[in-house]
Amino acid sequence: MRNLSNEQLCQLARQGNNKAKEKLLQNNMRFIHKQASELLQNNNPNIEIDDLIQEGCLGLLNAIAGFETNRNIRFLTYAAPAIRNAMLDFLRNAANHFESKLTYDFGVQIICLDDVLTEDERQQKIEIIANPATQSPEQIYIEKETLLELYAAIKKLTAREQTYLLYRYGFIDDTEHNLTETAWHFHLSLSRTKATESQTLDNLWLELPW
Repeated sequence: MRNLSNEQLCQLARQGNNKAKEKLLQNNMRFIHKQASELLQNNNPNIEIDDLIQEGCLGLLNAIAGFETNRNIRFLTYAAPAIRNAMLDFLRNAANHFESKLTYDFGVQIICLDDVLTEDERQQKIEIIANPATQSPEQIYIEKETLLELYAAIKKLTAREQTYLLYRYGFIDDTEHNLTETAWHFHLSLSRTKATESQTLDNLWLELPW
């Protein structure tokens, strides 16, 4: 299929030839990548280019069914609007998702720090961490104060932000969850999870005294 044109490959792809579809994507990947780069320059910076490229690829594949070789038009000319529209739809959906973040509950129960640990339980955890056999009195004091300040800062975050941090860093089940697990738990894409974490940690740092 090396020497086949886009139009010829499209005909084969419409007949169910998966190799022709793959070759079409390869032939037009440079165009898709360029479109993704241009759109990202003027849109949500939290979107990863790979996610946008994937949407562009889906747009190209969806254009295959409607392309007619007898219309004397090049395949890429026909598919370009479908590629761009698929990317724009993705960006619009991502923007709407981001703008509603203060009320969006991840599709799971909202949990706050006080729901997970009472004041006494937090104090117990702090006492357990301080081990006089391995740390100096100064180190123990600093670690206790740091944890107290961390708990106080978390309580100042929104319920949504608390829910994210409490799950991500194991406050709920004493197990730190990686980004992939967290994305699955909250029904988010990996790129959206990274953006959510970045914003939440930024807000947490603003509440910390150090």
